[in-house]
Amino acid sequence: MDVQTSARLRWHRAWVALGGAIMLWTLWMALTPDPAITLAFPYGDKLLHATTFTCLMGWWGNVYRARRPRGWATLGCLAFGVFIEFAQWLDPPRDADALDVLADGAGIVIALLLLRTPLANVLASVEAWSVRRRGG
Repeated sequence: MDVQTSARLRWHRAWVALGGAIMLWTLWMALTPDPAITLAFPYGDKLLHATTFTCLMGWWGNVYRARRPRGWATLGCLAFGVFIEFAQWLDPPRDADALDVLADGAGIVIALLLLRTPLANVLASVEAWSVRRRGG
């Protein structure tokens, strides 16, 4: 497979815009009084947090592939988790929970481990497939 190995993707702006939209949707879900997404077992909420932040960090880890930018993306994802909890603290009936931030951090660590696998090239593979499909 002919996957681009440079740090910057061809469609960087589009990937960033889509990632921003995903984060806005995540924020909206976090601040909605009843988002209707629950896991009906103990700590199901923490699993949702970890899964969400695994996906977010996985996305940004695909967009920012070089070490330093990926480090900033990691800090940004963690700051986003803290921001969500702060916003929930200010927005009853939602409530803040430090364990949610811990679950967010666990999700980020899982994503960083997964980014050591071929999953780090998902967006680059989409771009390579598109170029091959167009014939150039």
